Amino acid sequence: MVATRRKSAISYKEPQSDDEMDVDVAPVDDRKKTSKKSAKRAAVRDDDGDDVEFDSEEGPKPKRKKTKTTAGAVKGKKGKGKVTARSMMKDLFSTLPLDLIYEVFGHLHPLDLWQLARTNKMLRTHLMSKRSISVWKTAREAVNPPVPECPKDQSEPQWAVLLFTHNCTMCGTPRIQKIDWNLRLRGCEQCFKAHIAYRKTAKKRYPDVEKLDDILDLLPWTNTGGWAHGHASSGKFYYDSAITKMVEIVDDYQLRVDAGVKGARADLDSFMETKKLEAKEQFESGTALRNWAADTAQLKSDADAEAKTKRKEAMIAKLIDLGHDPRDVQKAANSWYTDQIFRVTTQLSEAVWKRVKSKAEELVDAEKQSRLEIEMKAIRDARRDAAKIRFDEFKKTYDSSPDNLMPSRSVFKDFPLVKAAIQREDTEVSPTIFDEAFDGLAQVLDEWRREWRVHLAKRIIDARPDSEEDKPDPIMAEKDGILYLATSLFSTCDRRPYWFTDLGRHFAGSINHWGYDF
Repeated sequence: MVATRRKSAISYKEPQSDDEMDVDVAPVDDRKKTSKKSAKRAAVRDDDGDDVEFDSEEGPKPKRKKTKTTAGAVKGKKGKGKVTARSMMKDLFSTLPLDLIYEVFGHLHPLDLWQLARTNKMLRTHLMSKRSISVWKTAREAVNPPVPECPKDQSEPQWAVLLFTHNCTMCGTPRIQKIDWNLRLRGCEQCFKAHIAYRKTAKKRYPDVEKLDDILDLLPWTNTGGWAHGHASSGKFYYDSAITKMVEIVDDYQLRVDAGVKGARADLDSFMETKKLEAKEQFESGTALRNWAADTAQLKSDADAEAKTKRKEAMIAKLIDLGHDPRDVQKAANSWYTDQIFRVTTQLSEAVWKRVKSKAEELVDAEKQSRLEIEMKAIRDARRDAAKIRFDEFKKTYDSSPDNLMPSRSVFKDFPLVKAAIQREDTEVSPTIFDEAFDGLAQVLDEWRREWRVHLAKRIIDARPDSEEDKPDPIMAEKDGILYLATSLFSTCDRRPYWFTDLGRHFAGSINHWGYDF
């Protein structure tokens, strides 16, 4: 005997009819309060089980209303006898054969049928009748790419809602992509975490349900938990609303058994065996559906990649035809920040090209400027190397007496004529471009050496403790040979002492007098 009754007292009620028990009930969540936003979504959505089930085997039987015969209904009276969409719909179903209307509906997409069924009560009465099942099947079979057959545990409207709508089944949040094919649920991360119960810990969530494991054996399960981020495991997870509903159903069967109703025990056993078999079949079909979804997603990804490649190639051809350098076009097309122009699935029509042309050319021009800067940098680096070689050759013939104070290569390349030759905008790299700079280089070096010695002399004078009136003129002090005195030592960033003739070869940002005063 399976005792599933809750511990609170439950009085026996006459069981529902077979038709009533086939209708799904809306999910119930008695563990947390529903926010106003979620309540509003739930109020306008029709994604719950009973809303997408077929109503009955019978066809639609709209009630006939009496027509008012007031004077205001006379044709031509302003504001009276107005033709409404409702009256037009009523006339449509009363004048056209139902088979013809269903034939028209069969050319719609299943999502269009679902939205049409939510338009008004009359359309819902027709489209949610089991007599319209052929309409839903015809619409589904016409979908491209094809979708799987409707599973046994789903009605055609339920299957259409699961496949083609994108709202969370539990809270109504839009733009949801995640589907658990085993449970037939589309849901957001928050709802999967809140509404999926793990078998090993389900007793904590349902402490008042006896023989909970027997109840869970009757329900479809998934091996992907709400916190698993899509990773399957060996555990079993269940939808909490399905658990609540099954507890109520089994309670009704058990109450009939306890009341001694004839055949109640056989009905309960048959029901449990059927549900166990259905749960197993649903899990197996869920695995097949998950594989189909993965294959479909891969096919779509491949198709999108092919469409993006075609779009990029068409854009490249257009830009090259406009005279842009292929190197710049290819670089712009392959850049990561051009995805919204070059790599999109929308094919390049004339209207689209007219819209994106200016932006595409801006990106190509930016790549061209970047390329020219890189090329010019390489040219200027080659010129600097040529200038250094010529300078080394020049120093071998230059008479540097009475001392060997000479500028370093880094200082030499900043001489005005040398710098102007390096910064030229053409592509010439021959050493001959420095001919003008080297023609008068001896005089330039003599002037540089004189200015450098005066500068160093001033550093020595400034380091002495003499008063300003007693300090000699740096030019006269240099001529008098102050740099050749034993106190004329200097230091740079490395804090080592240097003789003044070595400072030119040790370029540094700061030069100080060594600080000794003999």
